[in-house]
Amino acid sequence: MSQASDGPIEYPATSNRADPGPTPEMQTTLARLAELRENQGDRYSMPFGEARAQLLRERRWWLADAPAMAAIDDSEIASSGRATRVRRYLPAGADQSIEIVYLHGGGWCVGSLDTHDGIMRRLALAAGCPVTGIDYALAPEHPYPAAADDVRQIFGALRAARAPGTRWVLAGDSAGANLALAEAMRARDAGQPMPQALLLFYGVYLPMGESESMRAFGDGRYGLSRVAMQRYESAYLGGRSVADAAAAFPLLDGALHGLPPSWIAAAGLDPLRDDSLALAQALHAAGSPAQLRVYDGIIHGFLSFARLLPAAGQAVGEAAAFAREQAR
Repeated sequence: MSQASDGPIEYPATSNRADPGPTPEMQTTLARLAELRENQGDRYSMPFGEARAQLLRERRWWLADAPAMAAIDDSEIASSGRATRVRRYLPAGADQSIEIVYLHGGGWCVGSLDTHDGIMRRLALAAGCPVTGIDYALAPEHPYPAAADDVRQIFGALRAARAPGTRWVLAGDSAGANLALAEAMRARDAGQPMPQALLLFYGVYLPMGESESMRAFGDGRYGLSRVAMQRYESAYLGGRSVADAAAAFPLLDGALHGLPPSWIAAAGLDPLRDDSLALAQALHAAGSPAQLRVYDGIIHGFLSFARLLPAAGQAVGEAAAFAREQAR
């Protein structure tokens, strides 16, 4: 069940909300995840190259029922001297006057167009418009600000390549939501065109801290843990201090005025839940429109589990409706 806010947020960012435990559908999903991960080792502690391969193996079962597209186009765009993969999903009957650019999650260190293929297909189908994913550079090989630079350059190249008047939505999950929001803030500060809307799924917007949700769920019993987030953050910063990379964490800046409307999804059993609650509050305080959805009894990364988890389809559908409304 989700809770919604179109105005003032109903509960504080560091909330003492009761943990209802996983929903029945989430319990079924967790059992299947355990089967898929059996004898595979701890993906959150293994070397990142191995973790990337394991994540893709794990996701193949979840991707098996992803919807068909009318066309899928893989290409490369030059960014910071690298050839970066992009993939455009075109559903049947697509309205190509709107385009969603999607940034995958994975702690800035794992994840790819392939691991998040099902999410992008479902979002394209629900929104009835193209979705283009960016396979931005991953840490620790390419630490901050490499991923953010890729997003800036490739989003700019995509905009230049499309028809004038195309309306844009920038979306992402987890680390991808972080990058999406950071890019909108960068464009605002540079006086450049911003997207018409942001879709931000269970993102990370602050450096590692001790929020109520981190204290409640940071032990890793639902997958993502405090230790894993610390490792991701350290790899992403590549030896920089948080103070030297403050722009990597949108809520540190606090300058959230003048941003496009944001649709924010939080998972109730997620260590990062309170990042989304804090972001929604801060956006409202800054006068930037935002809608918050909290999916109680659901874990971080839930969009990938649509094969068994109805909440994933619900979130994609609600986000798609918001995107179309804002991009009209």
